[in-house]
Amino acid sequence: MNRGLKVTALAGSALLLAAGMQITSHAAGWKLEAGVWHYYLSDGTMDTDCFRRSGNDFFYLDENGDMAVNRLVEYNGNYYYVNSSGARVSNEWRKLENDDYYDYYDDYDGYAWYYFKADGRACKAPYSGKTVFVSLPVASGAVNQYAFDEHGRMLYGWVDENSTRQTGDDAWRTGVYYCGGPEDGARVSGEWRELEVYDDEVADDFGKCWFYFLSSGRKLTDTSRVIDNRRYLFEADGNAHFLWYDDTAAASGSDAVHSYYNTSDQCWLATGWFKTVPPEEIDADAYSAGEEYWFYGLSRGGVVTSQIRYIDGHRYGFNEKGEMLHGLYLMDVDDDGAEILSYRKLEDPWALPEADAAGEVYYFGDMPKEGVMATGKTTVELEGVRFSYRFKTSGSDRGTGVTGIFDSYIYVKGCQIKPEEGMRYSIIVYDGSSYLVNSSGKIQKNRKNLRDADGCYYSSDSKGIVTYQGYDKQA
Repeated sequence: MNRGLKVTALAGSALLLAAGMQITSHAAGWKLEAGVWHYYLSDGTMDTDCFRRSGNDFFYLDENGDMAVNRLVEYNGNYYYVNSSGARVSNEWRKLENDDYYDYYDDYDGYAWYYFKADGRACKAPYSGKTVFVSLPVASGAVNQYAFDEHGRMLYGWVDENSTRQTGDDAWRTGVYYCGGPEDGARVSGEWRELEVYDDEVADDFGKCWFYFLSSGRKLTDTSRVIDNRRYLFEADGNAHFLWYDDTAAASGSDAVHSYYNTSDQCWLATGWFKTVPPEEIDADAYSAGEEYWFYGLSRGGVVTSQIRYIDGHRYGFNEKGEMLHGLYLMDVDDDGAEILSYRKLEDPWALPEADAAGEVYYFGDMPKEGVMATGKTTVELEGVRFSYRFKTSGSDRGTGVTGIFDSYIYVKGCQIKPEEGMRYSIIVYDGSSYLVNSSGKIQKNRKNLRDADGCYYSSDSKGIVTYQGYDKQA
């Protein structure tokens, strides 16, 4: 803090010259004796331990009657400072040597700042001991809020409610106000500050956390608060939480609710899409592997879980952990087509579900965006094998794999059924009937004597159901 004042040391008294003072020597009054000023009363006794006025200034006479210079004076429970001429100062800051700096101001070379008011008294804590801030000017012309201890020393750093600086590793926990560094001391209010925190479990990689100080200067603690249209969570010690937070205790119901408060340089509640590693208690494997997933944060906290959710014109699926689904899944969904009751990812191309398998097949692919639920025709690749799929485009069961015959193709749980590779024609049994299909799986209707590569002949009716199969042509 540049207060534009010269640092004055207490040690050593300067030789006072009569010409430098507006003091007049009388038989009863001021007398210069051996280079030291004294004040004599009318009865001839030397005045001691008091202030005496001369001209417009006040001068202090110590217990020996010597006029004090360049020193801090304690008088009637208050503190004053007299300069090199012995005059009491007023309306100014002074940086003075601190006698007990070893246990109090050890982090600034044994000096402390004082402010002496118009009557010369130093600002100090009230008799109640409560921290009180006063508005004081600095050299730049700004007016800031400052607090002082019982000895008149300006408080700085973390300060509690009892006019006491908080030092040591737990200062950030026990401190209520933050008042800058030893050369500053101005109370922080109505703003954020990133400060050192000696706790690896809550600090960022640089050993710091963010704090928010109200207009009163008090840090926010143990609360959730919207600041500049973003929601933040402040823990019991005032540090703004970041990354994942378990909100289960505050939520209704028994389901776990986890909210994400972004990275350490942001700290606000993540709403909408965000991608990160899930918390260990939700997905231990992904946490251990550092595997990231997409999540969708809710404005009230928590993330979308166990749902198919319509977002920005597309439908997405989320498991019970809140992780966005990506790929082919066999799922059991409620009647409204919104809540996912169970799910299993399908990854083995040779173990796709049969028509009578419980549940429906959904695909969350990459078009037009990653994770969008597919509708209509699409291609799905499993372990390098490509499959043609068809999914419903409307209704409460939108997105479910089609089962049935559409456009002369047979679909089971959305997957288009094709003959084995190399077969020109083949028979596919569906719903109790045998259908004649070509190499792409298209049903062959009203055909007669279609010859396969192995010399076998096929004929079919108007529905494509096989009416003849043999190695001789049908007459």
